[in-house]
Amino acid sequence: MTNPKIFISYSWTTDDHEDWVLDLAKRLLEDGVDVTLDKWDLKEGHDKYAFMEQMVSSDEIDRVLIICDSGYKIKADNRSGGVGDETQIITPELYTDIKQGKFIPIVSERDSSGNDFVPAYIKNRIYIDLSNIDTFEDNYEQLLRTLHKVPKHKKPALGKVPSYLSEQEINHYKTQNVLKQMRSALDKNPNRLRVMSIKFQEAFIEELASLHFETVKPHELDDKIVDSIEKSKPLKTDFIEYLQILIEADVINSDTLKDFFEKSFPYTKTLKTGTTYETQFDHVKFLIHELILYSFLFLNKYKYYNVMADLLNAEYDLEVNNYGHEIDLSIFRFYLKSLDYRMQKLDLRTVCLHADLLVERAGKYKKELIDIDILLHYFIRSRTSLYGWFPVTYHHKEFESRISLIKNLKSEKHVDLTKSLFNKNSVEDLKDFFMNFGDMEKHTNSYKKIPHPREYINPDEIATKS
Repeated sequence: MTNPKIFISYSWTTDDHEDWVLDLAKRLLEDGVDVTLDKWDLKEGHDKYAFMEQMVSSDEIDRVLIICDSGYKIKADNRSGGVGDETQIITPELYTDIKQGKFIPIVSERDSSGNDFVPAYIKNRIYIDLSNIDTFEDNYEQLLRTLHKVPKHKKPALGKVPSYLSEQEINHYKTQNVLKQMRSALDKNPNRLRVMSIKFQEAFIEELASLHFETVKPHELDDKIVDSIEKSKPLKTDFIEYLQILIEADVINSDTLKDFFEKSFPYTKTLKTGTTYETQFDHVKFLIHELILYSFLFLNKYKYYNVMADLLNAEYDLEVNNYGHEIDLSIFRFYLKSLDYRMQKLDLRTVCLHADLLVERAGKYKKELIDIDILLHYFIRSRTSLYGWFPVTYHHKEFESRISLIKNLKSEKHVDLTKSLFNKNSVEDLKDFFMNFGDMEKHTNSYKKIPHPREYINPDEIATKS
């Protein structure tokens, strides 16, 4: 590092002010700044005007500190005395100061109202305030860093343009347009919402189809899947708004959601002939699984337990090889082989990438999402299910965090409202279900098992409060 060379311009306002300037100059010298000051550089016989002109315009002077007190402002604004002469020299230099950094105002004094004394000709320059003893040291360090060109906050190195920016974003204009119409209808004509709900589903399915991509090399497929999952965020956000509008209008029902899930399912596999991989549509499977979770999350949040029960009990009309079994909600709990492959390929030290992505995208809904994932495991386990619902996010649940729906089963009234979710008709059946729930599974990569429902409530306490 080289020592910066500076010139200090100031007014001989008072003896105290001159001493303040001299102390500042001495301290700067001690801190490696080569200071030019009239008191030790302007000698008898020198041309005072030529000295000032040389200091201001010389390329050898890196910075000019302009000490702004009441005396300096008066003389500079009135163009009087030596300060007035310096002002006339500095002013044209300011306009040619391309780097905007050679001339630095230093505030050394303020008036009784706290106003600074920066003269008009340099009013627009950012100053350093050394007028307050409480902030002097911090601001002196700022001055020192400026003079030595060692900023406290360094600009990070310029990185590469993210690759995903070059990819075309998913176009969700149609769903956005329908949502705007639904918001308008919510206030002006709620009766139109049922028809507009169908329009939203049609627009969503059309945009869902745009997530399909051509076959890529097998070792690059997981990259494409993760990228497509990222691109699906706008669709997830639109679907959440769709749910909220239907709930706000109190027109949400199981038939509407069941139809939507059935319409979405075919997009988890190829819609045309051609060579595809089993995992090529994992991003669509991820999104549909996510939308199921958010559907139940909001239904639970706003206590639409009857709609939840209907969806849990429904038989879904899907073209799958189910060997004669009824197809229940658990068909939408997809296993995403591509994400497991990615974990191995990148040697990711995590339990489940699928879960990590769900939780990362959940934001403020994180706890509710994990809770509903676990609840779906309980609900579906209470029914005869071909597939089962493995709550992939369970290992993200915080220790001792309760699930409100189960905790509230102590209330007899709450049991009456929610027992159908567990496929039970009586309090005794519900108690027996919790008592004999059986062993819990765990993820292959985790030592932690799915939380047992008895961790949240003692079966003997169910329906014990009115």
